[in-house]
Amino acid sequence: MATSLSVKQHKLRKLIASLSNVEATAEELISFYVPGGKSVDEIVAMLKIETESTDKRPEHARDRFHEAIKQVIQHVKFHSAIQENGLALFAGNFISEDHHSEFLNVEEIIPPEAISKFLFELDNHFQLQPLREMLRDQKMVGIIALDAKEAGFGVLNGERFELIESISSGVPGKSGKGGSSQRRYERERDMELTYFFHRIAEHATKTFLEKHKVNVLIVGGPGQTKEDFLKGDYLHYELRNALLSTVDTQFSGKEGVKEALDKSSEELKNMCAPEEKRTVQRLLAELGKRDGGLAIYGMDTVLDALGKGEVEVALSTDSSDIIKIVAICKKCGLVKARVLRRKDQNVREMLSSPCEKCSGVEYEIEEKDIIDVLEDAAAQTGARVEVISSGSEEKAKLTALGGVAAILRYKSK
Repeated sequence: MATSLSVKQHKLRKLIASLSNVEATAEELISFYVPGGKSVDEIVAMLKIETESTDKRPEHARDRFHEAIKQVIQHVKFHSAIQENGLALFAGNFISEDHHSEFLNVEEIIPPEAISKFLFELDNHFQLQPLREMLRDQKMVGIIALDAKEAGFGVLNGERFELIESISSGVPGKSGKGGSSQRRYERERDMELTYFFHRIAEHATKTFLEKHKVNVLIVGGPGQTKEDFLKGDYLHYELRNALLSTVDTQFSGKEGVKEALDKSSEELKNMCAPEEKRTVQRLLAELGKRDGGLAIYGMDTVLDALGKGEVEVALSTDSSDIIKIVAICKKCGLVKARVLRRKDQNVREMLSSPCEKCSGVEYEIEEKDIIDVLEDAAAQTGARVEVISSGSEEKAKLTALGGVAAILRYKSK
């Protein structure tokens, strides 16, 4: 099963945090962004040109740079083709965890969104802004404010708010006539309002899906009209699924867009993406059933259910301190692994105890994030993994359950 967007965002956030801590004493760290659709030969040729243009430097720095470039070229050649979203590579000499040595390293990521242009930068730190702009925390919010007379559209992109447009309906006000004239007038008015709702939906699709790709949608306006619009199933299904809230406002149109945004500020600050919100609510609904429903929580319980193929979707917070420690005996190669909390005393005991096979006491240590552990297990049975990362009520509820839970396909007997 394809990696979920929330997992991609979690891994991207971790990579950015890790690369942000890397610094060099000279301009020798390589940041290289490649758009999709380019040939491998074209990219290698470009790297060779960059090598020649940045060759005027002291011999020691030049040698380190050339070694890093060779590693980057090898990574590029490993790909038969560059995927649609492109490729980002970061290369240079990293300082070891004990700060006693350096090692040449290349970090590679296929980003969750398409890279728009080539970027090759050499500096004493990595250029990470293009990746930061892909984080979901850069909220892309669509806002509609409507009544029977007009509708306004706006977009909040991170901290930048933009009023897009306002359209009018031409729908007349309600009539005070009576009898058959009144009924005919109301039928004609309802037809014109229905046509206006279709126009609003068309503008919303073009603005929020084709041009701006919003994550969530807010619909506001005075009175009942906004509710009638939403109940009428006019919106594209992706926008219906992205609906975060409806807001009562005094105005419609452009003024109503601003008002709806102001009234949603607190909810947006602690926003959980709609698909994450629905998944956590479903988990809690199952847990609330008398027999426990199709939901479980706790690391060991979830991993056991994943191994049996019972899990439909596993959930974890992005701040869980659960890790998997893998210790490989340097003498005989025996592998032992344990899933536990980072500060668990059993970590020390595990690494200090002699190898069960050869009594060796030196190990190669690998530490795996809990999300990677869940993904590895989920991949075997086609389960999905979702990471709840925003500072939301949903994350708080999942944290209260220990940070790891799952919705089941079926309940084992």
